[in-house]
Amino acid sequence: MNLAADQAVVDLNNSILDELGYSIDKSSQILEFGCGSGRHVYEYRDRGYINAYGFDIKNYVELRNAEDEAWFRFSGENEEGRIPFPDDYFDIVHSTSVFEHVLKQDSAFKEINRVLKPGGIGLHNYPAKWRPIEPHTFVPFGGIIKSYWYYYFWAMTGIRNQYQKELSISETAIMNYTFGESGIKYLGDKEMDRILSGIYSQYSYIEKNFLKYSKGRSRILYMPSVIFPPLVKLFHSFHTRVLLTVKIRNT
Repeated sequence: MNLAADQAVVDLNNSILDELGYSIDKSSQILEFGCGSGRHVYEYRDRGYINAYGFDIKNYVELRNAEDEAWFRFSGENEEGRIPFPDDYFDIVHSTSVFEHVLKQDSAFKEINRVLKPGGIGLHNYPAKWRPIEPHTFVPFGGIIKSYWYYYFWAMTGIRNQYQKELSISETAIMNYTFGESGIKYLGDKEMDRILSGIYSQYSYIEKNFLKYSKGRSRILYMPSVIFPPLVKLFHSFHTRVLLTVKIRNT
């Protein structure tokens, strides 16, 4: 599986973790939360990480071979997103552009914490609440303003995502309104702090590390952010959040 540099996660995750002192090796137990098509699980496995697995609510995986199914687990929508792995199992749980879709984020973070080993880490990046263009619908601030008529207005201007090219204005507005109500949930910093502080002994936002090692367009912001540190906060607020969590060690 060939991934564009800005879509690959192994080097990005490893570089961030190495810099922060949380290195993993080829035998580490790795879980992708919200694995989708499975491309990042395959990316880890292709790089020799023999204990890389994927989890999602539904099965969207594009299997290369039937036997690869053993690497993926699914909870089903009626099981409250329970991750079907034992307690204290993984060294790292990572996700890419997933948490904006998780409606019960407190439950999800508790589940991730459950399956992490003591001292295990979570590494998650996802779009910021105030990103000017909602990245799924392409509607300006479409993850915050969830009015049918707001979506209708932008559909009138011709705003469409890749699945809406042939849809009418009203069809597009209905699709975006439904998606806004049941497919995305952007939380602010205070809401996230309330959830995370009740679960993790240690968590932090590490956008500066992300900018340093990103292979995508965001990397061009790293050097300006060194000169002008508030740029990192702006990136956090209006583009992407990168969250590191650490499970408390047994005492």
